[in-house]
Amino acid sequence: MKSAFQRFGAAMLCLAWLVPALPAAPKIGVLLKGRSDFWSAVQKGAVDAGAKLGAEVIVKAPLNETDVAVQIHLLEVLGNQGVQAIVIAPTNEDTLAAPVAALAAKGIKVVVIDSPLSGGNRGVFVGTNQRAAGEAAGRLLAGMIGDNDEVSFLKHSQTSVAAQEREIGALAALRAAHPGLAVHNDIYASSESGAEGERSALLLTKYPGTKAILASGSPGTMAMLKLLEERKSAGAIKFVGFGFDLNPEVAAALADGTMQGWVAQLPEDVGFKGVQAALALVAGQPVEPVISTDFIVITRDNLRDSKVQALLAGG
Repeated sequence: MKSAFQRFGAAMLCLAWLVPALPAAPKIGVLLKGRSDFWSAVQKGAVDAGAKLGAEVIVKAPLNETDVAVQIHLLEVLGNQGVQAIVIAPTNEDTLAAPVAALAAKGIKVVVIDSPLSGGNRGVFVGTNQRAAGEAAGRLLAGMIGDNDEVSFLKHSQTSVAAQEREIGALAALRAAHPGLAVHNDIYASSESGAEGERSALLLTKYPGTKAILASGSPGTMAMLKLLEERKSAGAIKFVGFGFDLNPEVAAALADGTMQGWVAQLPEDVGFKGVQAALALVAGQPVEPVISTDFIVITRDNLRDSKVQALLAGG
């Protein structure tokens, strides 16, 4: 005769067969361009989306944005980890197109963030309208200069499609306002950490007649800001830069007139919406081919707005 304990164990075993196993959480791979503060913010948004929406999010990134071969390897690693979707910020629009297309052919859903891929298999794209952001920066700068002034661009890098779109937009807006404007745009801040200060100094040495500067990337913006502060050039050279959220150094520079504009991306939003779109694709739901994230043009005039101050508090 079975004991009560044995009968209880048998009953629990029967129930285990009757209760279906809980479905595993969707597994989403997120592959970023690098590990800078910007990409850390994108990662935070992606991880937050996974926690809120019930997904396992695996994030990988090369050491810096020039490691194209490393990013391709990490893409293969994620593909072999059983992910159902990939959210990728490609380091190179051409080189990454084929590896991403190969994963898509295996049924893995693809969401591209920040910079689009070339070719036909682009997947869903989530990111800032970089050309519109550039145009906004160009219009802001155009209102501070005359037709015969010299403008210099401190370009971000030769491999960043996002920065190139900003530069194209800014140049178009400047040319529309001042058709005969002299624009110097042959100096890159460089993606090599620590070289931005040297490149900023080179720009001012090579083009001493510069009346306005546009820096198209965050590292170059911060390096040029430091240089202008050291040279006490507040107001003498108009300066507009790009970055994300808002930090105390930029806020102070906008307040005292060293900087006239800061075009802020919202990277956490990019990461969150990227994972959100990937989960919708995995679930078979319709997703818009392009999902835009906001940018904010911050000047002294709107520096105290609550929306802007929230960026400062969050940063």
